[in-house]
Amino acid sequence: MNGFLTITDLHAGYGAAKVLHGVSFSVEQGAVCAILGPNGAGKTTLLRALCGMVKVRGTLRLAGTEVTGRAPETMARLGVAHVPEGRGTFAPLTVEENLRLGASSRRDRTGTETDLRRVYDYFPILREKRREAAGGLSGGQQQMLAVGRALMLRPRVLLLDEPSLGLSPLVTQELFGIVHTINQEERTTVIVVEQNAHLALGIAQQAHVLESGRIVLSGTADQIKADEQVTRSYLGIRVRP
Repeated sequence: MNGFLTITDLHAGYGAAKVLHGVSFSVEQGAVCAILGPNGAGKTTLLRALCGMVKVRGTLRLAGTEVTGRAPETMARLGVAHVPEGRGTFAPLTVEENLRLGASSRRDRTGTETDLRRVYDYFPILREKRREAAGGLSGGQQQMLAVGRALMLRPRVLLLDEPSLGLSPLVTQELFGIVHTINQEERTTVIVVEQNAHLALGIAQQAHVLESGRIVLSGTADQIKADEQVTRSYLGIRVRP
């Protein structure tokens, strides 16, 4: 199995509780991969495994280099940025302080300032509120801040965990549109875990369905969208609006 990011026979869990059971797939550089599935399927654990937050068994390779078992800070230096479910912004800090934290491992000051302007271009509302405390932002604005902070790492791989959670349909559409633009303009590889299958498949090239820690369905986004009967039998979700 070849790809920019390759996962082979991945097992992961928490102590004695095993969550992932032999997950394998690959993602090409610059592609968007959607991970779908019901609650408890192991989607969040998969993203945590990819950024080094949980112990794994199996093989992870990034751009041809094995990175299995690397610590989260090492994975971040290798260009893997994780936007967790619940956003994880630092409420007392200002918007700009939160963004600069995303670049804390970088040493290129000029590049950091350029990327700060780039994030503000993607999310103009963050520029308007850059001196305000992050805790005072709306849910949608906090999600934009979390994505913006991840972009300050200048990631090669962006991991998004339920980015639409708690957001209005209008804000969700806007956020997914920006993620699509980031992918197209920056050629950032994106892996998105999302309950809203229609939105996720709308920006993805490939998709995998997880159930009970195993991949039960894989294909291109178009194939998954076209196979609504199979998808519904596994998930009970709609892939069409």
